[in-house]
Amino acid sequence: MLVWDRSGIYVDGTIGGGGHARAILDRLDESGRLIGMDRDLEAVSVSRARIAGGSNSRVKIMHREFTELASVLEAEQISRVDGVLLDLGVSSYQIDTPGRGFSFQAEGPLDMRMDTGKALTAADIVNGSSRDEIERIIREYGEERQARSVANAIVRTRANAPLASTARLADTIRSAVRRQWAVKSCARVFQAFRIAVNNELDKLKTSLDTMLPLLSHRGRFGVISYHSLEDRMVKRTFETWASDCICPPGLPQCVCRHKRVAVLHTKRPVVASREEVTKNPRSRSARFRMIERLPNEQPTH
Repeated sequence: MLVWDRSGIYVDGTIGGGGHARAILDRLDESGRLIGMDRDLEAVSVSRARIAGGSNSRVKIMHREFTELASVLEAEQISRVDGVLLDLGVSSYQIDTPGRGFSFQAEGPLDMRMDTGKALTAADIVNGSSRDEIERIIREYGEERQARSVANAIVRTRANAPLASTARLADTIRSAVRRQWAVKSCARVFQAFRIAVNNELDKLKTSLDTMLPLLSHRGRFGVISYHSLEDRMVKRTFETWASDCICPPGLPQCVCRHKRVAVLHTKRPVVASREEVTKNPRSRSARFRMIERLPNEQPTH
């Protein structure tokens, strides 16, 4: 869906292990180019070995965040690209590496940094934030109904000794919620702290705000999201771009002067099939949305 010009330039802004990038590259001809980016240096190293192989001149993979795409393209002397893909959230590699601290099902340090060059870790937030701030993070980013109980439990537990491991945080969460909800609560709370550590929602908003001018006319932008906070932001942005009117409901006539600059390729999100979920259970929460920039249209502000 993303590749419409086989000779075009495409960007995988969250290259991870390189699966999507490989699929994009396979659809390009010898003139097509691929730029891969990731803020996780380990992912960059892995994808370089798997895809670029050190000698593929059509591929460039770099340790950069997708929010930096404009400056990356400027440095590469590229005015616009024909497609961009963002696969949000945490990668399977990150989850499956206990030392990264993303999983509540494995013992590891309470880290959760996607870019290990950054200073702030989940342990810093869990042990250094106020009770109210911890509750806010859990409620806002994890959408956890028992946020107050979990925050209280964290503050009580850390009073005896700092929370430094994923296992100890998971045990603390379990102690604060009903047994039948423990797994989902752990997943939501870990998600919340991961989002806070990596500033994920603000970075997504920044990217959405700056992406459209970077696309060629007919250029496509696809996003895979894994929780409602991300998906809601992407959905609203795409619907705004694809609408001729964004006035509040109830007005007798349009006064916004908004003009659509894109067309939706996915009126409803594309989700994984049963077969895909069977092969990869983590795909069950994935939601894919995509827009195409209209020819000769400039974004309105």
